Amino acid sequence: MKQWYMRLAVSLSALLLVSLVAWPAASNPVGAQMQPPLTETTPRTITVSGMGEVDARPDRAVVNLGVETQAQSASEAIAQNNEQMQALINAMTDAGIADENIQTQVVRLSPQYEDQPPLPPQPTEQVQPMQQQTVPRAILGYVAVNTVQVRVEDLESVGEILDAAIEAGSNRIDGISFEISDSAQLLVEAREAAWNNALQKAEQLAALAGAELGEVLNINASDQGPFPVMQETFAMDAARVPIQPGMQSVSTNLQVTWRLQ
Repeated sequence: MKQWYMRLAVSLSALLLVSLVAWPAASNPVGAQMQPPLTETTPRTITVSGMGEVDARPDRAVVNLGVETQAQSASEAIAQNNEQMQALINAMTDAGIADENIQTQVVRLSPQYEDQPPLPPQPTEQVQPMQQQTVPRAILGYVAVNTVQVRVEDLESVGEILDAAIEAGSNRIDGISFEISDSAQLLVEAREAAWNNALQKAEQLAALAGAELGEVLNINASDQGPFPVMQETFAMDAARVPIQPGMQSVSTNLQVTWRLQ
């Protein structure tokens, strides 16, 4: 009997030992692995954004000029339009505009209809409504439109160019936009200003945290502009057209990450 108790105690001890060894593995999810302890701490970093903006005066303009003619026949409207447009193009070249800076934008011919006459009154006792009737409209004539885009390299001559266009027969000035020809240099200056702005912020914040800036880990840049400034211009006589190009802005936003040390 004493030997039987000893064998039972040994069996229970072995079973308890197996359970203790198997329990940690069973408590982990399937496929989970124990991560080794980190041998070094995660580096501290600081990320700041910097903004740089440079203003400049536009040095060239893009003008949309056109000719609109009306006649009873399509061929007559087109013939008149062609004659006036050729006079307009000749006036632009005589004013010093190069051929490559004159580009056709729109050529359109459309009929002009008479107004739609009102429908006769419908009888009130009618059970089902009648289908809407359309009365054919007569064609009164045709309208021909031809527009060109003119790039003016000399901003000081824009007013004279518009005057010459009006004198040559242009009866449409559909707008003017101003551009900066050398915007690449402005972007360089804007990025330098954005970097200095970001560096100043990062140095101040690092000092407040009792640290110093280390190597740069990441830089993200986003450039904006310059965007053409649009102005609506309408003129029907040869009076001097006042032009105010104003200023344009080129901006850059930088996001820089430094390692702290």
